[in-house]
Amino acid sequence: MIMKNFLKSNKNLIFLILIVLLASFFRLFGLNWDQGQHLHPDERFLTMVVSAFKLPANLPDYLNPKISTMNPYNVGFSFYVYGNFPLNITKIIGEITKNVDYWNIHFIGRRLSAIFDIGVVFLLYLIGKKISDEKASLFSAFLYSIMVLPIQLSHFFAVDTFLNFFIFLSFFFLVSLLNTKYFIPKTILLGISFGFALGSKISALYFLPIIGLGFLFFLKKEIFSREKNKISKIILVSIGGFCFLLTSIFFFRLNQPQAFETGNFLNWEINYQFQKNLKELKSFNDPNSTFPPSIQWKSTTPILFPLKNMILWGLGLPLGGVVALAISFTIYQILKKQKKFSSFKFGGLLALLWIFGLFFYQGIQFCKTMRYFFPIYPFLALLSGNFLNNFFNRIKSKKLKLILMVGLSSILLVYPLSFMHIYTHPITRVSTSKWIYENIPEGSTVTYEEWDDGLPLGLPNYPPLNLKSESLFMYDFDTPEKWQKLNEKLAKVDYYFITSNRAYGSTMKLPDKYPQTTAFYRSLFDGTGNFKKVAEFTSYPCFPPFGDKHLFCFNDDSAEEAFTVYDHPKVMIFSKKGK
Repeated sequence: MIMKNFLKSNKNLIFLILIVLLASFFRLFGLNWDQGQHLHPDERFLTMVVSAFKLPANLPDYLNPKISTMNPYNVGFSFYVYGNFPLNITKIIGEITKNVDYWNIHFIGRRLSAIFDIGVVFLLYLIGKKISDEKASLFSAFLYSIMVLPIQLSHFFAVDTFLNFFIFLSFFFLVSLLNTKYFIPKTILLGISFGFALGSKISALYFLPIIGLGFLFFLKKEIFSREKNKISKIILVSIGGFCFLLTSIFFFRLNQPQAFETGNFLNWEINYQFQKNLKELKSFNDPNSTFPPSIQWKSTTPILFPLKNMILWGLGLPLGGVVALAISFTIYQILKKQKKFSSFKFGGLLALLWIFGLFFYQGIQFCKTMRYFFPIYPFLALLSGNFLNNFFNRIKSKKLKLILMVGLSSILLVYPLSFMHIYTHPITRVSTSKWIYENIPEGSTVTYEEWDDGLPLGLPNYPPLNLKSESLFMYDFDTPEKWQKLNEKLAKVDYYFITSNRAYGSTMKLPDKYPQTTAFYRSLFDGTGNFKKVAEFTSYPCFPPFGDKHLFCFNDDSAEEAFTVYDHPKVMIFSKKGK
């Protein structure tokens, strides 16, 4: 009886714990997904930077960008455009746990990345309760816990999950300002959170207009109020805005001192090197760029390309359909006349503006990679939880409601569970490397496509293999000179290695720029050229995720390059005919 009463009175808390445990499973399972090979290029770079850091002797030394040993510019990295907070906290915990070397510290970063994303699940519960109700908040937390892009990014030591957490925490403090008695303290907390967001990645600035709109609403509310002390409240809102800006800048500087020229907090001159890095980064987002990673974007359609990748792969069907319905329902709710301005109308409107604002801004850019849209995922979950709660509240039959909830949850879980299959076995490049050690003779000449990782990887229990390597640069637009060099190299090659879809996935979509390259890859794949396929290694989201037998798999070869190339690339090996 005591247990029954406890379960009844704490039912929602138990559901929240189960959801957090589910989110933790998805994010913490298989963190050594690349078997210690450092196969994510951005993570590899951050690992090199953080392993080069040394903790300064004191705080003034840390804050002085000229001498700080936690300034990337001072430890051999002149180009650095990420935030410092993820590296700072990883370094500190690495020192505490004695995991500071290149081969171990990235595991600290991966765990922190996962933990911060699990924190978003808890924030969804808090925000959902604040602007809607507890059941809606549980739906929201559950939906975010099973979204695949957050699950994937949680496995990487990068800055994305840190940025996402602090943007959403800033939103929590922003909606907390509505009808609060503690306006100034909460604006300071909002500023601290936003300062940490900026310290995770400077692109947090995109969220600043949403915060500004929130403050404008508070001002408008007080200006048109009928209360006698409205002047004092207008002053209060203005002071709150000032406190927010001051604390944001202070904590950004505390997290990323190298963004400024000196350690003097009275000198706000931006570091020239930092400005130069940001300008260089912006140059990559140029349709005229011939920078190899930029080639993949030349054939993509604004808005439609990121929308397709978000619905099919980042969210997956049918969750993508639920999100689309939720956005439509939220617009209806906000436009519907109400006697009183509700917390949901305030929070929902700001969420919609953020979703549409970031999606359309990033969606029309030249570079429109999936992770640039990641900060809208918690907001999509928030609105979707409210939608599902309203939907199920309209069903009077408890039995039917339970059946539909269980059925929908089961269907929604299929794709994220399938994605876990990727982390249940060695990454394809490791499996391919084992095959190479066991099947390719010593002294053979193999290829290496530049801007991709070469094979074989160094593996335990396998002695180094004496292979000759010819590097092939496929990204130059086709010219007779390009193919004269390539043909000379290909004549020497015994085995052609393709370790991902990076080169052929980009060039074959531009046959006008790469007619001969496209023809070469086609002949390679259909076997009509000088090479025949002798091995192929794939890793797809499959259900059920464990074991060797699956009911079905999701072939995501058509997804954006970055979605597959890091943790489950398709690898192919071709042998020259006659060998």
